[in-house]
Amino acid sequence: MKSELLKIKCLTVSFMLVLVSTLFFSSCKTSNPDAKIDLTTGWTYTLDENAKPEDYVAFDNSILGNLETLVPEQYGFIWLKKTFTIPESLKNQNLGVYFGRISIADETYVNGAFIGGEGTCPPNEFSAWNTARFYTIPEAILNSGSNEILVKIWVDAEGSIVSNPFISTIPVARKAASREAFWNSKINLIFAFIMVVIACYHLMLYFKNRNEKENLMFALINLLSALYLSVFFYGELSFAFGTHVSFLVFQKIFSNSMPFFICYMVISFIISFVHSSEKKGVKYIRLGFLIIPVVIVLFAQDYRVLRAMRWTFMMLIPPMIYLICIIIRALVKKEKDAVTLLFGFSPLLGTFLIDIIVHNILKNYSFPYITSIGWQLVIVSLLFILANRFVKSRRQVEELNRTLENKVEARTRELSLSNSKLSEANSQLELTNNQLTEAKKKADRDLKLAANVQNSFFNPSLPNFKNWDVVYKFKPAAGVSGDFYDFFHNGTDLQGVGLFDVSGHGIASGLVTMLAKTVIDRKFRECANLPFSRVVSEIDRQITEDKGDIENYLTGVLLRIEGNQVELINAGHPKVFIRTAKNGRCYPVEPKETSEKNGIIGFGDIKQEFRAVKFKMQKGDSIILYTDCLNESVNKNGEQFTEERIAAALEDAGIGSAKSKLDYVLNRFYKFTEGSEIKDDLTVIVLQYNPQN
Repeated sequence: MKSELLKIKCLTVSFMLVLVSTLFFSSCKTSNPDAKIDLTTGWTYTLDENAKPEDYVAFDNSILGNLETLVPEQYGFIWLKKTFTIPESLKNQNLGVYFGRISIADETYVNGAFIGGEGTCPPNEFSAWNTARFYTIPEAILNSGSNEILVKIWVDAEGSIVSNPFISTIPVARKAASREAFWNSKINLIFAFIMVVIACYHLMLYFKNRNEKENLMFALINLLSALYLSVFFYGELSFAFGTHVSFLVFQKIFSNSMPFFICYMVISFIISFVHSSEKKGVKYIRLGFLIIPVVIVLFAQDYRVLRAMRWTFMMLIPPMIYLICIIIRALVKKEKDAVTLLFGFSPLLGTFLIDIIVHNILKNYSFPYITSIGWQLVIVSLLFILANRFVKSRRQVEELNRTLENKVEARTRELSLSNSKLSEANSQLELTNNQLTEAKKKADRDLKLAANVQNSFFNPSLPNFKNWDVVYKFKPAAGVSGDFYDFFHNGTDLQGVGLFDVSGHGIASGLVTMLAKTVIDRKFRECANLPFSRVVSEIDRQITEDKGDIENYLTGVLLRIEGNQVELINAGHPKVFIRTAKNGRCYPVEPKETSEKNGIIGFGDIKQEFRAVKFKMQKGDSIILYTDCLNESVNKNGEQFTEERIAAALEDAGIGSAKSKLDYVLNRFYKFTEGSEIKDDLTVIVLQYNPQN
């Protein structure tokens, strides 16, 4: 755990330092001002295509990043003009002009000659805001004295020149444009490709094991993120956009809607990752925070309206707060993956803060936005975390296989040695009938003593519980039972019920039964204020420790009751059914996700996970608990009674007391198995909620 956190932390810090340092120095101006002509100041503008030179108006250079403020209704063309002279170091050669990023579209002229343009104007408007502008100025069109550069910019709710434009030699201008293109578009294209590869890989893992839904969610997060990143690199893929889809539709889907889908999937992934639960109502609210803003932006009539709808991004705040609460709750519950997850998301927070400081406080628009890169680093961190979890799971499985193989091999050797010794003893000793009879009597006395000791641990009678009607049937197949049950109560207040089945038979199984019953009773009461999953984990740890090398383990069901609220954990036991008084139907009580199966208790050093199911009882609702004798016993044809027949019998039992329901189920069971021997311990418990008020 610590090494994993250290790796993620080092990766995050190193990336952030390299990223910020590289971007900062790459955005600084060159130290040789004579080698270039600065275009950040001295501009004039007009809104009239046929304006005379004297009609151009000077404006504050800080408005270069917000040219839409100069255009009526923020819709139309604006012409920017600047005069310049060429220094001696740049004369007599072709030059390059670097304009960086311009939105929405531009056409650039030098001394009246067209030198280049990006983006398209209406009627097929499409922004080229993230395309780094680099145009060549032929020597033939330049004057030795004064020269004029004119930029025609199409404005639609936004218009800007956000970099530090200049004229210089072609290599210098091209290098600046290449650097800008890399940090603002190409790097996002690279990451998008990587995300698609990651998505394909995790989809493959999911289709190989559909229980691992985290792989499906992570794959969808990567695909959605790759689609969102197209906002930054679509200029690199002119064949994919522009003529095939309108700019308005593109912005609606990829820029304004995709973040809400990503946020929804990320929260779903985190809930699954930290094994958290989510109420249906909360899930529907979260779904509303996805659907409502998406529907709103899809109805935008034009790009100006869409830009005005940026307030919809405020609807990302409640889901993000909810995400933080999930992680904090996981930290409080000491979920082992919560801290790792927190570090995995830290790059996004860091880059977001950097963007806020640099662009909104320092007003440095030449510095590229890096929040998307922070999110890409989060993807890498999550990939590392999932890979690490996968490796750990594989190691646990390999260790389990190795341990089981060793145990089977050791038991085989023991059995072989025992058979050898038995054969030797039979060949050397001939026991008389009296000796055999005496040995049998002694074994019967020991077994009877063990049965008496075990029976003293069980409740021969129960109080009349307030609000609960409780009955049970306990019938050991032999003197010593591997089944045991317990009712936790304070006077007439029922606080919990447990039913367990110890593997194996005989005295050893009976001793483990008594040991486990003592541990469960103590831990249930000591850990009353802990999460229910922690209670069962403590029971598992203590039983594993106390029984030592004894290989018997437990399956079972434990309920914790408070009023009509029930928490239930099924540790490898047969299904528990609830019969509702409302419609008389039976339903299994189990996690919604079938992959969330619990472990068993006392199974060696392999850590088990236990998840609780919470539900409320209504008046007349009843619950049936049973050991595997009830569902696995067979009739004369070799057919098992099955869990389905148990549920059907409880449904057919009709209304009435808990005892009438228990009797009906057992009568149907005995009739089904008539003529067959019942070879296992039988225990059945029926609980019926009958509130007095």
